[in-house]
Amino acid sequence: MKGIIIISFVLLAGCGTYTPLEQLEREAFLSGDWSLVEQRERMISRQNARRGAQCPDKMTNYCVNNFGQTECQCVSSKVLRSALLGN
Repeated sequence: MKGIIIISFVLLAGCGTYTPLEQLEREAFLSGDWSLVEQRERMISRQNARRGAQCPDKMTNYCVNNFGQTECQCVSSKVLRSALLGN
């Protein structure tokens, strides 16, 4: 029972702490401190890099890591399979 209560509090605490990026930008414009906006943009960038591009049907997301920068693109699944199998 205690475990359920603790988990409930943790989940509720996480729900109220998200500030939209637009609000962070408004506050930064007024204060001149853009560090929170930059931090959020880095977080969004990391999430997008992990998630990768959403490719259409019969296409595969192909990512390459170049010096710490991940670059992804959609390629034909058939072409990628041929390249990997050497056919």
